Amino acid sequence: MGQETFIKDNGTFRGERGFTFIELLIAMVIIGLLAGVALPRFKVYRERANVARTAQEMKGFAGAFTAYTVDNEDYPADSHLTLPPGMTTFISPDLWATETPLGGTYNWEGPDSYPYAGISIFMPTAPLSTLASLDRMLDDGNLITGSFRIGTNGRPTFIIEDGI
Repeated sequence: MGQETFIKDNGTFRGERGFTFIELLIAMVIIGLLAGVALPRFKVYRERANVARTAQEMKGFAGAFTAYTVDNEDYPADSHLTLPPGMTTFISPDLWATETPLGGTYNWEGPDSYPYAGISIFMPTAPLSTLASLDRMLDDGNLITGSFRIGTNGRPTFIIEDGI
C-alpha cells in the first residue's frame, strides 16, 4: 500500500505546495498595474459626480428662493454664509451649512447688496476647470457670461434674477 497524500511526511503534506515568491510578486505587479489604470478614471468620475450634485443642489436652492419670493413678494436680504431668515421653511439649514461637493460653502447674495439675486460658492477649492464643468451643466460653459458666472465679488454664482 502506498502512502496517501493526506498523510504527513516530514512535517508537510504530500502533493501540496504553496505559491512561490515569484508567483506572489507577479500577482502583486498585476494588481498594481490594474489599480494604476483604474484610479485616474475613478478620480474623473468622482469629479463628475460632485459637479452633478452641486448643480442639483444649486437648482434646488434656486427653486426654494423663488418659492420664498412668490410667498413674500421679494427676495430675502443678503446674508453672508448663513441661511437668510425665513428660508428654513424652504431649505434645510443643515444642507445649506454643509461644505459643497466642490469645496467652500453656499452663500446667498441678495439684491439689497448686489445687482442680482443668486447663490454663490464662497471659497471653492475646486479648480476653474471643474467650475467650468459646472457652468456647462447649469448654463453656457463660459464663466464670464450667462446665469452661472464669476460674480462681481469674484465668487462663482448661480444667478436667479439679474439686473434687480
